[in-house]
Amino acid sequence: MNDDLYLILIHSLSFFPFLYLLYRAREKKGLRLFDDQGLASNMPVLFELQVAGILLFGILPLVFNHPGSFAFFNAIEVDRPAIWIIAFLVILSLVVTPKILVKKLRTLTDSASVIHSPGFSFYIVYFIIRILFIIAYECWFRGFLLTDSIVSIGLIWAVAINISLYAILHIVNGKDEFIAAFPYGILLCAITIWQGAVWPAMLIHLALTLPYELGFVRRLKLIITYPV
Repeated sequence: MNDDLYLILIHSLSFFPFLYLLYRAREKKGLRLFDDQGLASNMPVLFELQVAGILLFGILPLVFNHPGSFAFFNAIEVDRPAIWIIAFLVILSLVVTPKILVKKLRTLTDSASVIHSPGFSFYIVYFIIRILFIIAYECWFRGFLLTDSIVSIGLIWAVAINISLYAILHIVNGKDEFIAAFPYGILLCAITIWQGAVWPAMLIHLALTLPYELGFVRRLKLIITYPV
């Protein structure tokens, strides 16, 4: 088997099983930490999805991928302009996140039902797994997949495939996230290619996701309503 076919096989074994588990999690109401009714009602499925992502996007390609796939994990030092731009994008994510959270909370206020929030230890375990998932997720999209695609089919097609697959995974979260995945995916690909490193994409993704979910957890009890 030639290198290109081997890499297609390895990346397919990462993407398509996760896509299946993603739709399965949506059907079983374990897609995200919270949904339109508050906390996800199927926590085992939620954890299964996150752990599967770590294995499929992190461990699997790390063990079986072509050595050339590690190119974007080499760069550690960045120049000063890059540091300022990365810092700006992280801060922008931190500024935008509360606005998204407030909008979501307004929706939940009208539809929330009785919810028993898990204990502190649950959230500690969840966010450790969540961080590892995001790291693995970006390693695969902006590391393994992007690097291999650039080598095989060139820069333009590599980015096009990357953001298309990225958007497909966001369809389950609704039209808004699907549309937003395109410019956001282009941004993360661009900064990864510019710096030759995947860690800026990880940092930006974490800055956008974690404050959002942590903010929801912190205010969860304030929005729970009890039917009369």
